[in-house]
Amino acid sequence: MGGSCRKLLLIVLFAASVQATAGPRERLTDANATLCDSAGLVCLRGTLSYRSNPRLLELRARIRKASGPGMLKIRVVGENRDGFVRRTTMEIQIRGNYSEIVNHRLITDHPDVDSWELEAISFQPNEKG
Repeated sequence: MGGSCRKLLLIVLFAASVQATAGPRERLTDANATLCDSAGLVCLRGTLSYRSNPRLLELRARIRKASGPGMLKIRVVGENRDGFVRRTTMEIQIRGNYSEIVNHRLITDHPDVDSWELEAISFQPNEKG
């Protein structure tokens, strides 16, 4: 086996091992779900998911409606094996433009939680000034 073939094989094996160690993706929402804050100021269309192995919470979405620029907060809740409730919040500054791409990743602070649920979405518009 030539040197370039060995290098290619090592790259393929490394990529496969990285993918194998990344925990299964768990969707917190349906694919392309409509996600709105409680006041109806902002709505997204996208997917919120979680991978437990790297503790990666990921939002892949687009703005469908927004009252303008501001801070979008997505709060999720989970429980560890001992029954303790944990919460974490994604904070995303948005411009508020229609069809704006909102892709955001967050590594959670709670390694003892393997599964999360969407608890709330809120939006705080920027102060005009």
